[in-house]
Amino acid sequence: MSGGNSLELEPVYTFDHALLSAIPIPAFVVDEDVRIVDLNTAAERLCNRDSEAVYTCRGGEALHCLHSTDVVDGCGRAPFCQQCVIRNSVMSCLHGQAISRARTSMSSVTESGRKTRELLVTASPLSTNADGLALLVIEDITVHDELEQALRRSEKFAAAGRLLATMAHEINNPLESLSGLLYLIRAEPGLGQSTKKLVESAEIEVERIAAITRQTLAPHREAVCPVNVRLSELLDDVLTAFRRRLDTARINVCRDYQTDGKVSIYPNQFRQVFTNLIANAIDAVGSDGTLHLLTEQLPDAEMVVRICDSGCGIPPENLDAIFDPFFTTKGEKGTGIGLWVIKGIVEKAGGKIEVVSSTTGKKGTCFSIFLPLIPTPS
Repeated sequence: MSGGNSLELEPVYTFDHALLSAIPIPAFVVDEDVRIVDLNTAAERLCNRDSEAVYTCRGGEALHCLHSTDVVDGCGRAPFCQQCVIRNSVMSCLHGQAISRARTSMSSVTESGRKTRELLVTASPLSTNADGLALLVIEDITVHDELEQALRRSEKFAAAGRLLATMAHEINNPLESLSGLLYLIRAEPGLGQSTKKLVESAEIEVERIAAITRQTLAPHREAVCPVNVRLSELLDDVLTAFRRRLDTARINVCRDYQTDGKVSIYPNQFRQVFTNLIANAIDAVGSDGTLHLLTEQLPDAEMVVRICDSGCGIPPENLDAIFDPFFTTKGEKGTGIGLWVIKGIVEKAGGKIEVVSSTTGKKGTCFSIFLPLIPTPS
């Protein structure tokens, strides 16, 4: 400039907030201290707090990072913070690396408790100066990971199911021959009475094995359209597969079938529904308890199936979440998709499912499935 005077220009933040707001995923503008100076609506939702509370927070602190609550000075002061992916991504992009992307697990503490989230962190500079600003994008990919894990487990279950069906099919062939041979032996004219009783006992046991193979093959023989089914018969069919387990656990089964009405369903889908609910009931009871199965006709051409147990019950705080995907209280043993799938099957058939539970006394849990009845000819 004239007179030898020079004008120093201070770097200013000119990133358009409207552009930031248009980004559909959580995005923050941070300085080199990882202090948040701007954010969009998706970022507010990720932080679970309004924007005013997020301003001046450092990256992990805004996300309720467990380590930021462990020390007096907050985010960036705990020993773990030197390895913080959010902090290091911002530092990398502001000091030479054009775009920094990394994945991390973050434990957070909120009013609802402690949880761990999987995050995908991307940082990009908004200024070429070392003391400039960075655009920080943080995506919560926890659900994606859970879906992938559930898919892998489902693939394993499907492969095991196909193998089991193949084995059941191969076992079924010699069983038919064995059943025929036992019939011929029993028909021999010179067979003693005691031997005849032994052959009859052998026939009963062979029929038990055949029933198990039919039960195993049933899910692979789905009907192409809904079938009119008596649910009491389907319940008894499912119970056959659990008979040994129920006897071993000394669980008494009470059947109270008050209606022979039929419903229009896909039998194997509801076989899956009843199998899951009965298996859960047996797990809840443990041993020396009761499993109660009831069918009842209701007004307005509706029926209800109740599967009740005398088990430990479901804690009240979990009742609202049991039908959510991936919610499980069984740890590694549970997939968290059983009740979610059941709810989908029931609703697809035009019904609904309800649950009541008590953790005190021996009331346990009762699942009720409501379905429309097929009208009977007058």
